[in-house]
Amino acid sequence: MPSNNFLAFPLIVCIYHGVKMKASCLCGSVEFTINSPFISANICHCSQCRKTHGGVGAAYGSCLKEDIDWGNSKKRIRRYESSERGRRGFCKDCGSPIYYYHKDFPNHMEISLGVLDEEPNITPEYHLFVKNKPEWYDIHDDLPKYDELK
Repeated sequence: MPSNNFLAFPLIVCIYHGVKMKASCLCGSVEFTINSPFISANICHCSQCRKTHGGVGAAYGSCLKEDIDWGNSKKRIRRYESSERGRRGFCKDCGSPIYYYHKDFPNHMEISLGVLDEEPNITPEYHLFVKNKPEWYDIHDDLPKYDELK
């Protein structure tokens, strides 16, 4: 297993080379545009992401906060301080998880890949918090696996 000393938000790698990705929640109340490529993508298996997404983990794409055009949707997003350093955003109407924000990375936003309206042409680069994944779930890819965020 790779070292756990890993920066979760690399600032150079751009995998998706498209322009303007559209995203929306399940009910359509929240619609927004991401105006730049994702910086990176990951699958997080921490207990908070598992509970938030109701599954074995959550897939996120990292982008700069300034590159998100929320339009009129900001008022439709309920924010939840899920930890001392983290905040999550959900649609007020349908509950779709929209983003995760980590206070240690104030210029970045982790967008739930499931809210993208089209295929993002991005592949997750690594798994985080694999020590917290369910015992019954086996990861069957060759992506790097990290026990925690450092």
